[in-house]
Amino acid sequence: MSKAGQPRFIADIMLGTLAKKLRLLGIDTAYINNADDSELKYLVRSQSRILLSRDVNLTKNLGDLAWLVTGKDVREEFLSIVKRLMPFNDQIELFSRCLECNDLLLPMKPSEAGGKVPPYIYQSKKTFSRCPSCGKIFWEGTHSERMRGEVKWMKKILEVEKRGKEEEGKNLVPSERNGETEKR
Repeated sequence: MSKAGQPRFIADIMLGTLAKKLRLLGIDTAYINNADDSELKYLVRSQSRILLSRDVNLTKNLGDLAWLVTGKDVREEFLSIVKRLMPFNDQIELFSRCLECNDLLLPMKPSEAGGKVPPYIYQSKKTFSRCPSCGKIFWEGTHSERMRGEVKWMKKILEVEKRGKEEEGKNLVPSERNGETEKR
């Protein structure tokens, strides 16, 4: 379920990493790595989703129901769609979706996590979330700082676009450490 007016996406086989990045932002992004074009078209229409694809012909065929994604890596892919995402910047809910299956995460009491997470994690963490679909349990771990850096970079790009400072956005490049942005 997405917020009213927020687009729901389906990413094709070539965009699995981008799908996970959008999920970090709380954006409903389904990913099917074995669907052919006809199945993708069906899913786009039956689930009211927008297809994210590198396939020029497929995106042309679907018109407004598809966004063409370009770029050599996931950050360039994100940059290729950021202008179209910008109107939904205020609806972003960070870390609210399962990175594996896209469902909304539910809060989990620490006592419910006992026996389901490693003992050290259970003893040292206070906040847990659970995916109701796949059962995966999430907590802030050592990877969280890197993920927060990536989210910070994506949010910064969205804010730059929102302010209409396209030139400034072109000059922002992610640094190698913690995904912070730097000027060229």
